[in-house]
Amino acid sequence: MTLTIPVEMKVGGLEETITVTGESPVVDGRAKVNTCAVDVLYNNVNANTGAIAGPDPRGCNNVEPWQTTLRGFVSYTVPRIDVLVSAVLRSQPPALLAGNANQTAQWQVPNSVIAAALGHLPPGATATGITVIPLGHNDKRIYTDERRNQIDMRFAKVLRFGRTRTDVGLDVNNLLNTNYATGFNTTYIYNTDNNPRPGGWGTPTSIYTARFVRLNFTVGF
Repeated sequence: MTLTIPVEMKVGGLEETITVTGESPVVDGRAKVNTCAVDVLYNNVNANTGAIAGPDPRGCNNVEPWQTTLRGFVSYTVPRIDVLVSAVLRSQPPALLAGNANQTAQWQVPNSVIAAALGHLPPGATATGITVIPLGHNDKRIYTDERRNQIDMRFAKVLRFGRTRTDVGLDVNNLLNTNYATGFNTTYIYNTDNNPRPGGWGTPTSIYTARFVRLNFTVGF
């Protein structure tokens, strides 16, 4: 659903109209998938190798949480001097630490530790190797702790020649120079990452693109 609201203003005796546009989904957009009955029915352990066969029942009830995204657009042409000022605002919810819930925390456990706990090595594992165990899943999602907010603006001089309109101006992307993290280290090393450390699990590996200015030239006819 898109809502457009024209707002009339008087500036220097002239009436101008500002257009404010907002967008909102008409559905909640949440994915809801429950495969628990099938996963439990067909999940079993191979009697010969001890390997788990069939689907993993962990996180079989996939119900995404409620999240709110706000987007807004406003534009205004300053009268007499014909200067266009416009802005786009985006406010997005915190993101997962990885592309999906199962990859948010990859626990690297030495096979010797697993053997001590179970009395045997994991199927197909070596005594000196490691086993990667995903700590996150659909029921235990790990998100960042901040919303992702951005403001982009455009300042342009409007030039009119006959039936044509030319906008010459500047686009300012990431006006507030937002620097929230966009990528994280998702490897959780046994014992080593029990306490926070530089470069350890959850450490940002990339951030949002820094503020930059771009020359814009648009011709309408």
